[in-house]
Parts: sequence; C-alpha cells; structure tokens
Amino acid sequence: MQVTEQQVNEQIEQCITLARQFYNRRFIVPQLHWFHRGTNAGYAKLQSNEIYLNHVLFEQHPDYYMSDVIPHEIAHLICFTLFGRVKPHGKEWQSIMRHIYELTPTTKHHLPCEHLRRVRQIDYMCQCGVVSLSMIRHNRVRKGVQSYRCKVCGETLLQHGL
Repeated sequence: MQVTEQQVNEQIEQCITLARQFYNRRFIVPQLHWFHRGTNAGYAKLQSNEIYLNHVLFEQHPDYYMSDVIPHEIAHLICFTLFGRVKPHGKEWQSIMRHIYELTPTTKHHLPCEHLRRVRQIDYMCQCGVVSLSMIRHNRVRKGVQSYRCKVCGETLLQHGL
C-alpha cells in the first residue's frame, strides 16, 4: 500500500482526535518531521510537540507506521501533556496505548533494519593479524585519547596500512 504524507498527517490528527474524545480535553496536533538515518522507527520531542519518523523504515513498512508507530509517538505527547515528565514507557503511557489506541504497549519495533546499520570497522594490526575496531574506538585512537591492545598477544594495535 502506498501511503502519502497527507494520509500520515490524517492519521496523526485521528490519534489526537481520539485523545480529545477520551479525555474531553484539547490537545494540539504535533508537527511532523522525517529523518533518514538509524534504526529508530520514530521519536517524540515532548516540549516542542513534534514527532519524528524514520522515512526509510516508513517507506518499507507504511502499514505498521500507520497502525503502531504513529499512535506510539502521539501517546508520548499526550502522556507528557497530561502527566508531565514520567517514565517514557511507564504506566501512564501504557494506559494511553491500551485505552485510547487499543494497542498492546511495546517499547521497541520488530522491523527488519540490519540493512540500515552504518557500523563501519577500521582495520588495525598486531602480530596476530588484523583486528577491526569500531569507528568510535578508531576516533579515540586518532585523537590520542585511547589506545587498544590485542586480547591475544597484548600488543598495541596500530592502524593497518599506515
């Protein structure tokens, strides 16, 4: 099913309308933003009343976004409006998910997203051979704040090819 941005906005408004009817209270429709990196399905910025959705995952799983991700993020905003700062997936948020959106509260999506991970490895050497370090560790070495040793031979790892 091809879902348009207009349909996404309508779903956001529908989620807000359900909350208005349930609580007999006014809630402001949040601003929608898209992001294109990472494996998070979405997130809510509570103080600024905004939701951010992963456009790549949305394009691959639009039905799941409409049925689960959008209500999940809207529930965070409703929870913040009603209760202030509480546990992100605490009893208040869970109650909103169950009673307003009639969904089982879940904290993580189960969409396939390994293809979205951008974990790059940099090759280092020791007398044992090649050892790969993550970009985080590589950057620490490059900045001179950390060095790493081989777990087998104990030799300090040096960047391969330098």
